[in-house]
Amino acid sequence: MALYGGERRHRIALQRLNVTYAWLPPFEGASKTIPNRLEVVFSRHPRVAIEQAGTTLDVDVAAGGFYVVGPEPTTLLRVPEFSDTLEIYPDTTLLETAAVENGQSGFVLHPTLGKDPSPRIAADRTMLALAHVLRQACLGQRKLSPIEASTLEHLLAAHMVGSATSRRGSGKLPPISLKRVLDRIEDELDQPLTLDQLAGEACLSAFHFARSFKSSTGLAPHKYVLARKIERAKQQLMTTNRTVGEIATSLGFENLHHFRRQFRAQLGVLPGMLRDVTRGSLQMA
Repeated sequence: MALYGGERRHRIALQRLNVTYAWLPPFEGASKTIPNRLEVVFSRHPRVAIEQAGTTLDVDVAAGGFYVVGPEPTTLLRVPEFSDTLEIYPDTTLLETAAVENGQSGFVLHPTLGKDPSPRIAADRTMLALAHVLRQACLGQRKLSPIEASTLEHLLAAHMVGSATSRRGSGKLPPISLKRVLDRIEDELDQPLTLDQLAGEACLSAFHFARSFKSSTGLAPHKYVLARKIERAKQQLMTTNRTVGEIATSLGFENLHHFRRQFRAQLGVLPGMLRDVTRGSLQMA
């Protein structure tokens, strides 16, 4: 249970990305972030207190929320729930090169949080798809080959600079089609989604959709759906009294053994053990 017994950070270094998966128990204090980083927040957090430029902000973070910390670091003051985030530190030349290839003169990381005292950090499901792969790599549940790592770097950079992923010959889904597909997956995680249904959202054949989806997100469609189901299960384990079996059945897993195996492959821990640790920590707080 070293992965989830308390505050933990697990790191990997790719050629042009440094990545940290951070697991934090409920927190109140003052923890300053590192500047110039990208952050994906896996779970929803409606009451996060963050200090930015001398102002305390009451932030509503969506599940899958994505935000940018610019040159000036922020200070985390309060997160009342368990949280896990992916911190990404890109090589600036990676983003600058992607910007030039996209016809831009350069690229600067602009912070997400401004002067709005009650901002909302919205979900970015394209970044979330990349984050699922990188989280597995950080936890040692997946070994990235050089070409896989490089592909993830380029997908992230293209997304950050707003590359025209729909241009002819790119092999990727147009952004509006990708959003439609990702939104449907999120809305119907408890339904028996098929490849044909998702391909229909993108107006493509199943074969071409599967290739384009992976080119756009770094994950095959079925692996993305699985990752989102496991994330939904994780949240229910920590926030509801439903049994492990009830959660597995509600998300369409064929049996409890299959669910437990897939849960551990994604998060490095069995579902019941995660519930025991998080519930135990809350009772001791």
